[in-house]
Amino acid sequence: MRRRGAIAAAAAAVLGMAGCGGPAEEEQASELEWDDEAGQYVIEEAVASGEVPLKVWFEEDYLAEAVIAAFKEEFKDEYPDIRIEYELVAKNDAVEKMSLAGEAGNGADVYMSFYDQVARAIDDGTAAPLGEYTGVLQDRMSEAFTSVVSVEDQMYAVPVTTESLALIYNTTLLQELTGAPDPATTWEEIRSLAADYNDPSTNRWTLRMSTAEIYRAYPILSSAGWKVYPDGNVDDPGFDDAALTGALDYYAGLREIYDVPSADSTWETIEEAFAKGETPYVITGPWAFSLFDTGAAENGFEYGVTTLPTVDGGAPAGAFAGMHVAVVSGYSEHPAAARVFANFMASDAGAAAVYGATGQIPAVNGDLLAGIEGIEDDPHVAGIVAQSANAELIPQVPQYFWETGNTMVIDVWDGLSDAAAAQEKAVATYSELHGL
Repeated sequence: MRRRGAIAAAAAAVLGMAGCGGPAEEEQASELEWDDEAGQYVIEEAVASGEVPLKVWFEEDYLAEAVIAAFKEEFKDEYPDIRIEYELVAKNDAVEKMSLAGEAGNGADVYMSFYDQVARAIDDGTAAPLGEYTGVLQDRMSEAFTSVVSVEDQMYAVPVTTESLALIYNTTLLQELTGAPDPATTWEEIRSLAADYNDPSTNRWTLRMSTAEIYRAYPILSSAGWKVYPDGNVDDPGFDDAALTGALDYYAGLREIYDVPSADSTWETIEEAFAKGETPYVITGPWAFSLFDTGAAENGFEYGVTTLPTVDGGAPAGAFAGMHVAVVSGYSEHPAAARVFANFMASDAGAAAVYGATGQIPAVNGDLLAGIEGIEDDPHVAGIVAQSANAELIPQVPQYFWETGNTMVIDVWDGLSDAAAAQEKAVATYSELHGL
């Protein structure tokens, strides 16, 4: 689906000027000095000389230190005296914090956030257009990534990493149970194994997954025929779609595979149990790889990563993709240096630093991804990349979408109501909250 309209609507007030008193960034970007030969902006002398530091916000020390070290190494000949200081700020809080700190003059020049908060950042004047880097980045990554952070012909954030849910499987345990290490491709195959392997009395399950979030349920609902936000319109999440009724019925039927109340499907009971080598399958994302690597080494098993299972005869399982982005503040007094640093995170050296520090998948094209040291030898990355082909970057949606959707899937999973009633409740709740 197309999502530029969602961002454009939120950002209409900033196409010629930044919101909330920020600088006129469109005009500012066009006035910066661009070095055609180097393919980058010329960093301001005050920053280049080390007179003042460039300030950046990261969520993790290890990522900040890795990226800054790689940046300084890349530019050691051109800008040997450059200084970069970082502060730890959660990505989920960065836009809100910048809206206050930027205007007060003590914000970052570059900060990390999530792609679906970019529209708000544009509206607040805390996201500046990337200028010449828009074309550079469009050549390095897919239109699916660049379009969700763009307004018309300008990108307002640098896609840094992408992530998606996937099916993670214990190859060692599957070999013991089925005689082959190959993972299931459908829910029916998992259901068949569960009939023999499940033992509720000892809390032994064939598959573990969170059942309290529409984010986690969507791959099943989509494979069963439901499309969220079918027209890309925030007014219509598709809760009244007849296809959703059957999809929710199917979702409820999976309780026989993992017969646990939604409140008990916590990450401790999901990921830690898999790390112990007790569970053939788990649905989660690459953030769990570190835990699973440790668990596999300690408990003597190997694991693989593949695409999410489908409903037999259904569509490929779609998943909500996540994307972390680097944003140049509209309040930065060093807009050229800020753009150079943000763009660096999606360069060959920057992407390698990000992957090396976090194991997260850089949001660059496949041929560029293959050039990152170690990534081709990482058997787990390929599974996430394969699932990402079916992932969806939905528009920035209101918080009550998640709340309403979560309640809907919980009601069905826990047997509090049937699918039609849960769906009707979701339609009414979303409509009421949307009208406030």
